[in-house]
Amino acid sequence: MRVLALSIVALAFALSGCPQNLSRPTAAPLGDQAPVSLRQLQILQTADGHRAVLLRLSRVPGMLRHSSERDPGRIQVEAWGPLGDGDLDERALPQTDPEITDVRVSRHEGTLRITIGFRFDDPPPYSVHEMGDWVMIRLNPSGQG
Repeated sequence: MRVLALSIVALAFALSGCPQNLSRPTAAPLGDQAPVSLRQLQILQTADGHRAVLLRLSRVPGMLRHSSERDPGRIQVEAWGPLGDGDLDERALPQTDPEITDVRVSRHEGTLRITIGFRFDDPPPYSVHEMGDWVMIRLNPSGQG
């Protein structure tokens, strides 16, 4: 009788298939729910005198907006995405660049804000180019529009 009971249990497991091993839920959102973050920052100078600030984001933003202000000169780039895992307090990334003092990064309610601070009162003429999860801010040499 005991052998029969064990055989029935073994047959039930065999017919039910392998149990699924589901992964545990993660605290950080993934995929389409992940927030926009700054992964990498590079400041380059081209042979023709232009400068480029390259921002690599953690994902393609839903929307991107940029603006500039003076006294002191600065360029702000805002990238929208999901709320994700919360806000990030502003932090400054000091720079050794001759024109750029610092790059400040924060995130509030899903909006990543990157502010490039300059050593002079007016920001240089610039253009912004989106390339997937990369954003390039092309700075013209002083006096060139």
